[in-house]
Amino acid sequence: IAESLTRCGIPVQVYSFSTIQNYTVMRLFRGYEEKEKNRGILDYVAAGWNRDGLALRAAGHLAGQSSCEKRLLIVLTDASPNDEQRMAPVSGAVRGKEYSGDAGIEDAAMEVRQLKKQGIMAVFYGLDSDLEGARKIYGSGFVRIKEMGQLADTVGNLLTSQLRSGR
Repeated sequence: IAESLTRCGIPVQVYSFSTIQNYTVMRLFRGYEEKEKNRGILDYVAAGWNRDGLALRAAGHLAGQSSCEKRLLIVLTDASPNDEQRMAPVSGAVRGKEYSGDAGIEDAAMEVRQLKKQGIMAVFYGLDSDLEGARKIYGSGFVRIKEMGQLADTVGNLLTSQLRSGR
């Protein structure tokens, strides 16, 4: 997908995230100007814990640093935010909530609401049991794939739709 967009002259940036111990780590596979690094994207490896809300906020910040007039953040997600580190306690609570289930979903949804101003779409590749989480996080701004072979066509359709709408 990144190679196709590069050949069309569309700036692309690709990164992943996961939690390692107490840190959310973002890995930049390819920056906007690094057209020769598309093959490095294949080094992606899925990892266990993920703090989706924080990663989405960081992704929005990184996208906002682009000089491009129009931007679209496309997220490949399982819509199951889950981190071993608890959330920060709020107003007088001794311990924060676990970052999973409804709390993780609400945190991610809050960040998605902010990103909708910039443009965000999600490709959901997850379990049937997480489909409702995808709806809560992304609203109508996601599409579902059931096998990875559908990814390229699905992203192509998303981009075509965005281009036709003038976004």
